[in-house]
Amino acid sequence: MASIRKRTKKDGSTSFMVCWRDPVSRTEQGITLPSESEAITLKRLLDANNQSFEIAQHAMVTNQTKAPTVAAVIQEHIGLLVRPSVGTIDTYQSMLNLHIADVIGHIPVDKLDYRHLTYWIKTMQTKGRSAKTIKNNHGLIFSAMETAVRLGYRKDNPCRGVQLPSGEKAEDEARFLTHAEFGLILECMGERYKAFTEFLVMTGTRFGEATAVTVADVDLMSRPATMRINKAWKRGSESEYYIGATKTGAGKRTVSLNPHLVEVLIPLVASRPGSDLLFTTPKGERVIHKLYWHHYWIPAVAEAQARGLKKSPRIHDLRHTHASWLIQDGVPLFTVSRRLGHASTRTTEQVYGHLMPQALQDAADAVERSAVVWRG
Repeated sequence: MASIRKRTKKDGSTSFMVCWRDPVSRTEQGITLPSESEAITLKRLLDANNQSFEIAQHAMVTNQTKAPTVAAVIQEHIGLLVRPSVGTIDTYQSMLNLHIADVIGHIPVDKLDYRHLTYWIKTMQTKGRSAKTIKNNHGLIFSAMETAVRLGYRKDNPCRGVQLPSGEKAEDEARFLTHAEFGLILECMGERYKAFTEFLVMTGTRFGEATAVTVADVDLMSRPATMRINKAWKRGSESEYYIGATKTGAGKRTVSLNPHLVEVLIPLVASRPGSDLLFTTPKGERVIHKLYWHHYWIPAVAEAQARGLKKSPRIHDLRHTHASWLIQDGVPLFTVSRRLGHASTRTTEQVYGHLMPQALQDAADAVERSAVVWRG
């Protein structure tokens, strides 16, 4: 059975914690309520419904308000998006159906508070959802609550200030390759995709952008030679792939090409229609990430490791490597940010700021000047 614990705060006010054991996870749960009457009501409802907080919570808020439910507002929010891709709509809909609706979807939107959101996070953790999944779903709820404020359903966004679980893992860190390390991988790469692999590391493009580049997007006659990035492969509602917009508005950009890459690309653009994809499979189809990874990238890295490579880079690490080479060569952060298609230099600095040699040297010099002062 559920129990109630009365707590007296330092200011003399009281609160009441209702404790129960979750029937699914069998873990102890607790929630603090401001009044004894609310605590007693919740305890009775928990005891009457096999300690199911979802059912008890639903019963407590039923008929208390005429405001739409959280699920209804999120659904309305999805419907009001102005420029969503088919894949984005499908992803949001799945998030609502799989992770939100059954837990807090029934709550009237004007009653949603910090306690409900914390309970939702704990429920997601109990189900084994990753920190990234929780963050992504919380992002949808946050945006929907912003819409709720605009539509007058409530006065504030209850998602503000909610603490999310940390998803930081050592293995998630960007991996940077030296020129020699990349050269070793390239030597081991299958001949079919050597040019494509060089293209990735020399342009810093995302895989979905690189595989969507057409012959017409490349201008080898300009000085310097350039390539236009204005589209990327997207996944549709039926898991099919289609050409859509870049990840962000800043993703639309013109990337300059170095002379060596120009030489690599000349055979790929010569006498080909502008509508053709620049890189294709032997059958002339788009390069699929999974197949490139499994049949070419993994074997190349494994062979390179047999020859002495100590790292285990991912395909996306070629983008990180490209940025690191530019920064270590003194290219300004703003230029690197625009070349990568980041929405702001803040994103670039968060990922690559520690690689900036001059900034590191300036910091060391500043500390040394301070040390001279205190040493006299």
